[in-house]
Amino acid sequence: MEIFSIRLEDGPEDRQFVESLDARLVDVIDLHARTREEIAAFQASFTSTAWSEENASGATFLAENEAGHRVGYVHVREGVDDILEEPCGYIALLAVSKNCEGKGVAQALVRRAEEWTAEAGFSRLTLDVFSSNTRALSFYDRQGFRAETVRLVKTLREAR
Repeated sequence: MEIFSIRLEDGPEDRQFVESLDARLVDVIDLHARTREEIAAFQASFTSTAWSEENASGATFLAENEAGHRVGYVHVREGVDDILEEPCGYIALLAVSKNCEGKGVAQALVRRAEEWTAEAGFSRLTLDVFSSNTRALSFYDRQGFRAETVRLVKTLREAR
């Protein structure tokens, strides 16, 4: 097993790495009511929220291998539990480099997000995942996450 460490994001090079993994996230999203261009634009916009003023209390953690190469990241921030309407931790983004899939990187990043959530005083950690991302759904299930809602979409007419 490869050895890696987790650290806080630290500037423009780390942000470039995070943004470079957008294509991996886009590749696992297959939505019948959305074009690839719409999905890519959404992902780029959503990733940029990691550094917005409103998410200043969140944190982006990077995983690095022994050689110091970035291999994955998680961005966690305050969210709202939709049922209890109280603050909770929220994994907004998580991605791992393709060559590091299945090596425990994502699991370590989720554990760090859980630690951040507990340190912030929240009792729950939530996330959203696209239904087409079956690998992520299986992974999160193994980490103890369970679905509470499912959003369904029906296209009624073409967008103007």
